[in-house]
Amino acid sequence: METYALHEGAFGRAVVLELRDDLIAHAHAEVQLALWLGGARVEGHVGSELVPYGEHLALGTNSYESHDARLLDRSGPAVFLVLYIAKPWLDQRRDLTGRPFHFASPRVPIDPAVRQSCWRVLDKIVSPHEHPGADVDGEVENLLSAAIESSMTSAVGTDRLTATPTLNHRLRSAIAYMREHVNEPIGVEEIAAKVGLSRGHFFALFRDQLHTTPQVFWSAVRVEEAVRRLVQQEEPLTSVALDLGFSSPGNFSRFFRDHMGVSPSRFRQVASVAAPRLLTGVA
Repeated sequence: METYALHEGAFGRAVVLELRDDLIAHAHAEVQLALWLGGARVEGHVGSELVPYGEHLALGTNSYESHDARLLDRSGPAVFLVLYIAKPWLDQRRDLTGRPFHFASPRVPIDPAVRQSCWRVLDKIVSPHEHPGADVDGEVENLLSAAIESSMTSAVGTDRLTATPTLNHRLRSAIAYMREHVNEPIGVEEIAAKVGLSRGHFFALFRDQLHTTPQVFWSAVRVEEAVRRLVQQEEPLTSVALDLGFSSPGNFSRFFRDHMGVSPSRFRQVASVAAPRLLTGVA
């Protein structure tokens, strides 16, 4: 069984989900905040840094940062509240406040402000009928602001970047090429060659400027496109799978579950619900 709730807002998506298996190293276009709510113990890597989820520690990742998740026991699922924060919303908040909205450290201490804000967001997206007209976006902003402030305290003495770097022009060209050819089954070596880089230089640029690998970034671009098509279009999953270069719907489903923690069919089912509500069903 899978039980989760999804709320779509101007900020992006808020999801409550049960994680029953490990997630491979992956990335998202959005900034992500993942808070462990209970169940099986979980740890995750952001790059080479290990973050043990718990009552007092959440995980924050910036756009396209590689991260994974590993269940430390198989006694049952782990339950999470995960916020996927869209770049346009973050840019708007940065312009309004004059401060960047990013995580200075992937280790986000859960202090009282973060904890209280987390439970308010959770309450409103799991029980929307009890909070008609609730300002979920406002609650998410409060939670994100509190989490970013908390991450700053754990970043003292580290060399983690505190600002978005200016990307190398060939790296920008590679990213543009990935987006233009997201429906084609191309490899990272081919992408490197298209922008005039050796495989080693290509990997080094992604490592040094985006703290990820070309393959993880390329998979994130494909996941982003898959999510867009699942939410905005009604085409069969088989068509989505084949159009994104997968040899079969089964391979696409495994790819999507490995990166998002849920099957594409269940993701579409919840995303298509007009009013956010708790759904329970079989994967």
